[in-house]
Amino acid sequence: MKGFIRLSLVGFALSFAACSQDTSIEPAPTKKISTGIDPQIFVGDIHSADNDTLSAWINEAVALFKSPVFEQNIKRASLLYPEVYLSKSEDIIPTDLLLKRLKTDDRYMPELWWPKTDVVLHGEPAVRRQDRLGFGFDGSRKATAGPHPKETAPQKTGQIEIGRLHLARYTQGDAVEKSCALNTLVHEISHTLSEAPDIYWMHILDSQHGTTPPRGIFEASYFIGVIAQCTYLENIGRTSPSEFESCILTFSDPSLSSRFRSSACDDFPGKTPITPRGRLHP
Repeated sequence: MKGFIRLSLVGFALSFAACSQDTSIEPAPTKKISTGIDPQIFVGDIHSADNDTLSAWINEAVALFKSPVFEQNIKRASLLYPEVYLSKSEDIIPTDLLLKRLKTDDRYMPELWWPKTDVVLHGEPAVRRQDRLGFGFDGSRKATAGPHPKETAPQKTGQIEIGRLHLARYTQGDAVEKSCALNTLVHEISHTLSEAPDIYWMHILDSQHGTTPPRGIFEASYFIGVIAQCTYLENIGRTSPSEFESCILTFSDPSLSSRFRSSACDDFPGKTPITPRGRLHP
């Protein structure tokens, strides 16, 4: 069985190459090996000069994802958005059930965090754009998660491949740009929740060919990413708890598109209030 998610951040859109799952082969029986939001993410085969920086980014993203404040904010967001789109096979589920799945606490579907997923970088070093509009940096916007190596079975290693534009946001950007880098990495990490212990059977998928969530319904992976982003901004005092919904809608408005509005990342330098009205782009 082979499958992969491929997301390419180009302009406002992300394209998804669907995860192919051979339903004629039953997944191996699952065995619950951990509880809680506990992704297993590691630095992959990269240039040694980037090792410490990538390690710091991974550690901060994972700690944010696992934090009690993230869990609290998903619960808060579930009051605003009680349902999310999970996958073509299961379609829409309650948001509080999504949290149970992330915590591997649903006894009817005991998903597992894949035992080892490596993160590698893609492209040349990103360069700051002089106009500070749009994406802020010129560089690779690639962001994908999937099985690696594809030839091995059972597969024990996953891979997240992420463009250096996102790394530049994390290391060179302001607080809002850094929050966008954390959003992107947490989004990809969410795809490493597997439905089987010995097959990379991804549980959370972006919308696939022929499926689109109804307006007002978040895709789960983008919902997870923006909750992480707004949690970070709240943690550092860049937004307040009362601005939580406004923060969500600034970067991902499901009434327009449930996906990440990456061009907003460069719209709020300094102490510019983070609101949908403050965006420089539609």
